[in-house]
Amino acid sequence: MAWDQGRNDPIRTLEGANVEVVASESSGTAYWQWQEQGVQALGVWTERKAGAGEDAEPLLIHRNHAAEGLIAVFDGAGGAGSAGAGLTPDGRERTGAWVGSRTARAATEEWYVRVAEDYADLDAAGLKSLLDLRLGQMAIGNPSKLGGSMRRTLPTTLASIRYEVGDDAVRWQVFWAGDSRCYLLEESGLQQLSLDDTDSADALTLLIEDPPMTNLVSADRQFVVNSAHGGARTPCVLLCATDGFFGYVRGPADFEYFLLRSLSTAVDLDHWASNLIETVCSYTGDDASLSLVALGFRDFEDLRGQYAARLGLVRAEFWEPLRAAEAGTDRECFVAARKGSWERYRSGYERRMPFKEEDR
Repeated sequence: MAWDQGRNDPIRTLEGANVEVVASESSGTAYWQWQEQGVQALGVWTERKAGAGEDAEPLLIHRNHAAEGLIAVFDGAGGAGSAGAGLTPDGRERTGAWVGSRTARAATEEWYVRVAEDYADLDAAGLKSLLDLRLGQMAIGNPSKLGGSMRRTLPTTLASIRYEVGDDAVRWQVFWAGDSRCYLLEESGLQQLSLDDTDSADALTLLIEDPPMTNLVSADRQFVVNSAHGGARTPCVLLCATDGFFGYVRGPADFEYFLLRSLSTAVDLDHWASNLIETVCSYTGDDASLSLVALGFRDFEDLRGQYAARLGLVRAEFWEPLRAAEAGTDRECFVAARKGSWERYRSGYERRMPFKEEDR
């Protein structure tokens, strides 16, 4: 089967709004940004190996008249989906992970737009049903070339936030499967809104051990689309990210530090997106994608200023102590410093994180 290699436009505004989406692409990286009064959005996408990135392009849909939208990311699972699934028109082979992430992205966009236009309720069951249908259709005639219990047909993660903006507040539903994550960034700090589908929920343990996922979207196995609800005062930032952004850092607080540092030196959304790409490419060992929407800020200067104090705190309390310990020669000292950093950071970071069923 041949696959079209055309790039998706990650940012979509419904109702034909008179807005401009600014895009920039180079070999192995791309970003997109869009803004209107009270809403600033950007998507960042990088691939570790040019031309073979298994993260789909990030997704953002905003409904102007309804003041609501959806952001999402999708990480094709390269280990479970490493078998070839077809060729591009110019003869390049695509893996099942590559096809799976793009198919899940298209299905999620279709699900949201269809439900939004009908003013129907969004639920995890409806999303799963459409994922099953579209992945099943794509898998016909493309059985996995590699067997084994760990292999999957068109496997991918999914992390998505549907948001609705009201007077000085935002409500959300998060939907996820796998280990890509949904977040809220307030002046008080970064908070995880989803829960990795792994045996452990401890962010530091996940960094150190990198355990296998216990749940993953695919065409040939049962999976669950998890969901949770929440809300916060605006202004704030909602974002989704694949593990290329948060899975290759020294400690859980580092991801927030990189987000805020890249924001602090930017003059506009384009610059912030460019900074994020430069930063993540300096440390990650994987493809990386991020979808972000900032709500309730007057302009970019207001957005940047809101987080200046938080950046100073994260730098002083988490980044600098860990960097100093890492620069030493005593491994045990670094391990102890990392553990202590996580213990201080954890309560704020996990404040909105869902519980595992067995912990309820």
